[in-house]
Amino acid sequence: MSQEGARHRALLWLRQAEDDLRAAHLLHVGGQASQACFQSQQVGEKALKAVLAADDRDLRSHSLTALLRELGEQPTERWQRQARVLDKLYAPTRYPDALGDELPADVFGPEDAEVALEAATALLDWARQELG
Repeated sequence: MSQEGARHRALLWLRQAEDDLRAAHLLHVGGQASQACFQSQQVGEKALKAVLAADDRDLRSHSLTALLRELGEQPTERWQRQARVLDKLYAPTRYPDALGDELPADVFGPEDAEVALEAATALLDWARQELG
């Protein structure tokens, strides 16, 4: 893929991450904590994929930790921490059997959504900086 094509693809990933962040905020304000948590995970995933797409790299993983490794640089502890926060939210925020007999809607609260939104925002801001 050409550098121009890769850049265009990266910006599409970035724009979708920005839209997902707006959705996550709306879900949080609307009292949908588990959904806000999942949407925050999506923001982080798409933000990292935007950076990878700019270099025409592999985007197949849903693990933010794995995506950071794919970047090839030693990520700072801050980004690793944000990735771990969001990785934990990928499945248990969505599936009724992921937490035993507990529904995600009953387990995840506003404080979880706030932490997830902070992590997602930080990764998105970093991706914006990386892409200029």
